[in-house]
Amino acid sequence: MTCSEPVGEVGVGLSLVWLSILAVLWLVTLLLAAFPGRSPRRRPIALLFLFVSGAATLGGYGVRRWLDKATGLPDGAILAGHILGVAGVLTVLELVASLSRTTGAKQRILRTAQSLLLVDIILLVALFAAIPRQLDHPDFGCWHAQSVLVVSYEVLYQAALGTGLTVAIVLFRTRVRTVSKPLLRNASYMIISGFAVGLSYVAVRCLYLVTHAFALPYPFAGRFSFVPAVLLELMLGLFGLGTFILGFYRIGVFLRRLFRYHRLRPLWTLLDQAAPGYVLGPVRSTWADRLDIRGAEHRLYRRAIEIRDAQWELSKFSSPAMTERTIRETQNARHTPGHNAHLLSETLDLETARRAKLAGLPRTDTRPSQDSVTWSGGIDLDSESRALLAIQRLRQDPWVQETAEAIVLEAREVSSAANS
Repeated sequence: MTCSEPVGEVGVGLSLVWLSILAVLWLVTLLLAAFPGRSPRRRPIALLFLFVSGAATLGGYGVRRWLDKATGLPDGAILAGHILGVAGVLTVLELVASLSRTTGAKQRILRTAQSLLLVDIILLVALFAAIPRQLDHPDFGCWHAQSVLVVSYEVLYQAALGTGLTVAIVLFRTRVRTVSKPLLRNASYMIISGFAVGLSYVAVRCLYLVTHAFALPYPFAGRFSFVPAVLLELMLGLFGLGTFILGFYRIGVFLRRLFRYHRLRPLWTLLDQAAPGYVLGPVRSTWADRLDIRGAEHRLYRRAIEIRDAQWELSKFSSPAMTERTIRETQNARHTPGHNAHLLSETLDLETARRAKLAGLPRTDTRPSQDSVTWSGGIDLDSESRALLAIQRLRQDPWVQETAEAIVLEAREVSSAANS
């Protein structure tokens, strides 16, 4: 297309790749808006996708022309897209800084870059107001390519993108090294690759500005004119796919914790009946609890605490002799269910204590040493919930039920003989 033609496409036109990228970006944006969550990082992530989705949408020539006609502001969509792009870069820097826990020199680099980007937005608005524009001559960069104002505007915008992407790569690279899960690490590398491709796009755009302003040969003209559009789409695609994977991983973690919360209900109910008074807050009906999907992490954490508190209360009904026999029975068991002697010992101790309280055996404040009884408390919420689910499953094993009954029966006989 030439500037004298009133129709055509400038920038990224309609394509299946572009439409697919937009669909993914807006889908993630709507999901983040619908499920805000409790994490302090959720808000900047939602803002980031909103800015990137808006800037990518305004990158389409047809969308820009429609908005210009609807608002009556010549090339106003270009300015809006550029402001959203710089705002997205600002949000990326803030998010990457929070993930990487930047301190010292990197913190100063971050604040300097953010200050420069804010100044850049102000200068873009001022230059935009000074550039001559017309509705019937869309894209001032095409019509006034050799204008000092236009060149300054375009260079400022590309410099903002380049600065933000470079700082993001420097900050985010340290974060990737700490990611242990291969899926999340690969997704993080996709995001960094998107930043790197973005720098290539900025370089090509700067080359275009210089050659167009000074009437020099542009190496990506003719049959290579697709290169800038491909770089832009590849940048958005890598960034969108990487963040899409990270987002759906978080959704998977949320669903897993929600399911574990509900799966632990039988054990929680059993221990609440045996040792009431340890439930935090009001108890809702079963259906109200199941239909509520909010705060899965907080609810699972609270349920784990309530189970552990009840377990500790019941442990006071297991005498040292009962606990010693529990450990001895576990060690002598030839086929331990689940093949985990520590979990089996803890489960048998819990079931024995529960039965002892129900049988009316006296409470004792004497507990065996810490080395004698091993609790399966995990180092994080996921490992803790896995251990509790394993205890719930092992408790239903016939060997555990029969052994616990035999231990309690022996303890009752000893107690009766001592009282007689």
